[in-house]
Amino acid sequence: MPDTSYRTYNVDDYDPAQFYEHHENQGTPNSGPDVIQVRQFLDSNKLEDALKSVILLPPLGHAEQDLKERCTSLVVLVLHSFKSVDIEEMVRKLELEDGDILMKYVYKGMQLSSDSAMCQSLLTWHSHLVERFGHGSIIRVFSGRLRL
Repeated sequence: MPDTSYRTYNVDDYDPAQFYEHHENQGTPNSGPDVIQVRQFLDSNKLEDALKSVILLPPLGHAEQDLKERCTSLVVLVLHSFKSVDIEEMVRKLELEDGDILMKYVYKGMQLSSDSAMCQSLLTWHSHLVERFGHGSIIRVFSGRLRL
């Protein structure tokens, strides 16, 4: 009788075209940034700390859409608090992953916002993020499976 022990592997797990939920090693989704801490940073004009705080725990993969929208509106508030001359310096300080998360927030903020001043601010952030991280950041946002 031939040896069939090689058949114990599921070859579909190695097919890149297949997607299963267990492929993404994602624990429990984050519950978003600490709103009180972010507000304190904004009140004391510590914009860099506020931005790092909101980027730290994005609610990616969370099922509650209301939480995602509240977090997005908080991030948009932080982004809008920056002066246009300070945006480029802040973007230079970001790491690649932080830039991708911020780009997700920018797109979600543009989707939710109807205020033209907010959208103008988000477009400024978008142009600086693309300048710093290239078009790959846009592609990673649109091709990523975890959404805001």
